[in-house]
Amino acid sequence: MAEIWALLVVVVSIGIYFIPYILAKQNKKQNAGAIGALNFFLGWTLVGWVVALVWAMSKDANVVQPAPPVMATSPAPPLATPAQRKCPDCAEMVLLEAKKCRFCGHDFSRPIPLVTK
Repeated sequence: MAEIWALLVVVVSIGIYFIPYILAKQNKKQNAGAIGALNFFLGWTLVGWVVALVWAMSKDANVVQPAPPVMATSPAPPLATPAQRKCPDCAEMVLLEAKKCRFCGHDFSRPIPLVTK
């Protein structure tokens, strides 16, 4: 019976000893391996164990949150602003002051013929 109690005390002691590493793994710390190494090698000193525990409970610095996924859609057509107009040949938006379309070369200075029926 004494052996069972001794084994139970050893198992509980090992569990308590590795609390900093267990917390680091549960919280998905960036450097859980380093916390585990510190806990393993210096945890037997009370200072090493407390440092590992504080490190495991601290917040990670420079954690980049992943951007939300963006649905792949076709880009929206550009909206006309008051200083733009649509080219009659290529339908691209050009500046209102433009004399020639930069996309297709349409000459805005020549008159657009009227189509009548």
